[in-house]
Formats: sequence, C-alpha cells, structure tokens
Amino acid sequence: MLNKISGYFLYLFSVLVFRTCRYTITGFEQIEELVNSRKPVIVTSWHGMTMMVLGTMRRYYDPDTVAIFFPDDSSGEALAEFVRLLGMDPTLINLEGDPSLDMSRKLLRVIRKIKSGKNTLIHPDGPKGPAYIVKPGLTAIAKMTGASIIPLGCYCRHSYHIPRWDRYTLPLPFSKVHIQIGPPLTIPKDSDDLRETNQYLENLLNRISLQAAANYYEL
Repeated sequence: MLNKISGYFLYLFSVLVFRTCRYTITGFEQIEELVNSRKPVIVTSWHGMTMMVLGTMRRYYDPDTVAIFFPDDSSGEALAEFVRLLGMDPTLINLEGDPSLDMSRKLLRVIRKIKSGKNTLIHPDGPKGPAYIVKPGLTAIAKMTGASIIPLGCYCRHSYHIPRWDRYTLPLPFSKVHIQIGPPLTIPKDSDDLRETNQYLENLLNRISLQAAANYYEL
C-alpha cells in the first residue's frame, strides 16, 4: 500500500512537471523517420534523467505502446505504480540471484515485449550503477530484437537532485528542460563483440548530455 501511495504522489508530481515545464528539443531530425515508422525502439539515457526522458517520450509515443522495466523490489513497486498511472506498461523483473542462471530468462521477458511492438526505456547504468558506465544488457537486447537505440541527453538547471548514486533529477515545476537527441544506433545481429559498441554508446551519452547543458543556455 505504501509503495502505491508513493507511486501516486510521484505521478502527481510528474503531471505537474510535464504540464508546466517548457521543453526544448534539438536533434529530432535524426530520428523523425524512425519515429514515424512506428517500429519499436529502445530509448536510452543515463539513469538520473528518467523524469525528463519520460516527458519526452510522451510527446512522440502513445503511452500504451511503451513498456518500462523495474527491479522487483520496494522501489520498483512504487515506480511501477507511477508508470501504470502514466498509462504505460510496467514490468517487474527480479534482479537478484545468480546471473549465469537467471539472466537469460530476464532478457527473454524484455525481448518478448519489444518484439510484440512495445517501445521501451532502458538505462545502461541502471538500476543501481555505477553511474555513467554502459553495462552490456542494453546493446545485447538491441542486437537480439533489431530495435534501434535512441540516445537522449537531458538538462534542467532549476531542479532537485536526489542525493544518491545517479543524482536523480526532479525538474521543478515551470522550469525549462532541454533534450538533446543523438543519432540512432542499430546493432547488426551478426555482431560478435559488443565492447566497442558499448564504449561508443557511453561516449555518445556523455557527449550529448554535455551538449544538452550547453544548448540549455543558448536556446
């Protein structure tokens, strides 16, 4: 019950943010064709930018076409309620246990959702860090599903940063949020070693996050 209440208040705050904040977006021309094609995509950013990313996704995708994945714990339950109230499809995944035994099952649930036509948001440094480091799950999922990755960098000066590993950003109502969209990335299914791809994505997310901050003050 407490988790549902927390999710409800997070939802109310997000609605206030989405309705009152002024979003400026650069780079949309890079993904316009992809968005219009309605092919499933994986939107990605650093974990602390989730609130700003969800506000952007609501602009381009119907909520009922979006599936979001959370750890199956108390924080995940609250976030799942929050996403459910947004009209999106929350899926809880148990992230505990021996990864050599369980990871394939967890990935299979994600892959099935995407192949069924769902768009999704996956943070490559989530769910518990380390921050700003791309872990291999995102690119592996993109490779297996054929879904293109849309990278986002976000910045909001007037915001509250939760003091934890990802410095989770909560934009203040009536503030300005800038989104920098990076070039989409599609990973061929015959790719063998994704380490270079992961490093490229990590550098790209860092670069467009800095660009979002620079554009914030120029636009």
